[in-house]
Amino acid sequence: MYAATVNGQRLTFEVIGVWRRNLIMQDRETGTVWQQATGEALYGPLKGAQLALIGGEQTTWGDWRARHPQTTVSVEPLHPPRGILTFQQVEFLLNLFTSRYKTPGLSRNDTRLPSHEEVGGLVLNGAARAYPLSNLKRSQIVHDTLGGVPLVVRYDAQNDRIDAYRLDENGRPSHTHRLPIQRQFWLGWSEFHPQTTIFNHNPSG
Repeated sequence: MYAATVNGQRLTFEVIGVWRRNLIMQDRETGTVWQQATGEALYGPLKGAQLALIGGEQTTWGDWRARHPQTTVSVEPLHPPRGILTFQQVEFLLNLFTSRYKTPGLSRNDTRLPSHEEVGGLVLNGAARAYPLSNLKRSQIVHDTLGGVPLVVRYDAQNDRIDAYRLDENGRPSHTHRLPIQRQFWLGWSEFHPQTTIFNHNPSG
């Protein structure tokens, strides 16, 4: 999830397609095209600009509501304009397409993991690492050090949620230092992080 303001201007985004094994968005205000995986402006008046990563998480509605009972809910209009797909329709089509097919990338297909293996991806101090969901489901919790930062990655099976935190000086998770772990297919993560290591596959990387 990214901040929607660039150079003081608030932008509104809509999905327009897939590029480099990842969706691309276009803002309505300037017509600039953005890469979802990196937050980089690819084409248009804001080319070269960078959206600020603010984190986010994938979980169940019940889990989120229990932890944030005063949350604000964003909903789409019941009757969108004719010819405009709803977010749910776009999400369904993208998931259907990307889960079955591999779109071209600028790098060769990385075969260290199956293309559609889900991973939690982290980048710290220039170092990238993927945490395969299959491993997290078995371990539930793993300790690691990435880019010189001691951390813990946890998998909540009940809510299908991945969390990552820095460890404090006592070796305990610091909940004020939640890390922005990104959940993606391996083919997308490895496309934008070709030097990534894989936890449990190359832990010394």
